[in-house]
Amino acid sequence: MNRRATFLRWVVLPFLVVAAGFLARWTYRTTATLVQLGERSVLASTVLLAREKVDRIEQRIISDDHAVISMVNPDDLDTLSTRWLEAADRVSPTVRSVLLLDEQQRVVRHISRAGETDGTRFRQLFVARVLPTLGLPLEEIGAHKHLHQAFDGRELMISYLTREAVGRRYFIVLETDLEYIRANVLPRLFDDPTSQPPFNIVDEDGRRIYGGALRGPADYVVTRRFPTTLYNWRLSIAAQYAPELAARTRRRQLVDGVMVSASLAVLVAGLLFLAYAARDEQRLNQLKSDFIATVSHELKTPLSLIRMFGEMLVTERVPTEARRKQYLDIIVRESERLSALIDNVLDFAKLERGKSAYEFRRASLTAVVARGVELFRYRLEHERPALVTELASDLSDTEIDERAIQLLLFNLLDNAVKYARGSDVILVRVRGTRAALYLDVEDHGPGIELHERRRVFERFYRGRHAGSGGARGSGIGLALVQHIAEAHGGTVVVSDARPHGTVFTVTLPVRAAPADALRDASRADAATRHD
Repeated sequence: MNRRATFLRWVVLPFLVVAAGFLARWTYRTTATLVQLGERSVLASTVLLAREKVDRIEQRIISDDHAVISMVNPDDLDTLSTRWLEAADRVSPTVRSVLLLDEQQRVVRHISRAGETDGTRFRQLFVARVLPTLGLPLEEIGAHKHLHQAFDGRELMISYLTREAVGRRYFIVLETDLEYIRANVLPRLFDDPTSQPPFNIVDEDGRRIYGGALRGPADYVVTRRFPTTLYNWRLSIAAQYAPELAARTRRRQLVDGVMVSASLAVLVAGLLFLAYAARDEQRLNQLKSDFIATVSHELKTPLSLIRMFGEMLVTERVPTEARRKQYLDIIVRESERLSALIDNVLDFAKLERGKSAYEFRRASLTAVVARGVELFRYRLEHERPALVTELASDLSDTEIDERAIQLLLFNLLDNAVKYARGSDVILVRVRGTRAALYLDVEDHGPGIELHERRRVFERFYRGRHAGSGGARGSGIGLALVQHIAEAHGGTVVVSDARPHGTVFTVTLPVRAAPADALRDASRADAATRHD
């Protein structure tokens, strides 16, 4: 058993603690990895969404530009206004103005879908401020370039390219209608804002062009610029489920941590309980071994005396009649001691098997204790201490097992004789009230220390003073006392005596006879009717 406890304590317990710690770490890291994978998946889908929206806007602008460019013929500029304006709403609604420049970069034709006043303002702004920044002529013929910039407080998006025809070079400049993009293209692109993740489009200064404010952690916001056309704008999209995913995962990590910690605590508690049970079983086995050795010695000693003096009497090796009577007294006394020990062992065996039975009948506790004291007094005829009684005579009868009560009393008196050798008096007191009866056995010995008082009623336990005084005992007497008291519905406690010593107090409830109970009930009912 000792090896088993040592194995549990130093091998199994550390192994399970390490295993539980490894499991906790593995669970935490796995959950964290799943969180990262989930966040990456959500962010990747958000990046694809942002790229798709930006590409669609850019493709729309470039597609409308090409539709207008395909209509431009330098040899037929007179009909360009008619042909483009008639088809503009259908083929190029994002183009607001068309300008044609000759090789000297002079405006030879300006067609605008805006009013005449607005068209004139744009042409003047273009010639004065925009044209010097374009860098015409372009080195690559047909290269489609874009300029997105604010001029004199007005934001412009210009598309331009260089063309050649019959050896002549000319330039095409297109003004993009930004208001149309804000009012028509973007709403159609984000046709159902309620089903879209939060988004907005802002300019270089952070002014919102379209969309609402973004709330939540910046780590979950994907930003993408327009690469070629509206490159001063950028689209920001907040990942729709990433924060919720992170919050759920953090909760899951917390729950997993708590569960693993609780499991570890249960494992440790279980192992500690097993170790405690193993140690307790080891202690109990040791106590049982000591009990067997003690009982064997207790049985051997009186049997040896009985046999020795019996043989002396049989062989008539007794010198005088007085000595013969002395030998007979010793044989009787040791027989009584042997009978008491055997009764205790048998009663304890019944208690262990759960077969202990009691025969309750109404009796006077005072009378039962008086008879028991007289029976026990014979053992003290040649021994000290003196046995003194204080037995109240006016106590109520109650339901008790007389034999069990006498066994309880004998064990208490035997305990006092063995372990209170310094006491010259043992007092037996019976007292009571209408509700309870009390049996006290008081000695003036060395007493019982506080930390031992709860354990003295344990099976096989013997106190610190038990071995030092040379007293013999099996360690089951007080356990029987407690069992008998509890079987009667009572209790037994130990306390200090004055000026020193020990008092064992057995408390028994007063159980009224059926006739008495009926009479008391009738009296109470009569009193109630009288009131």
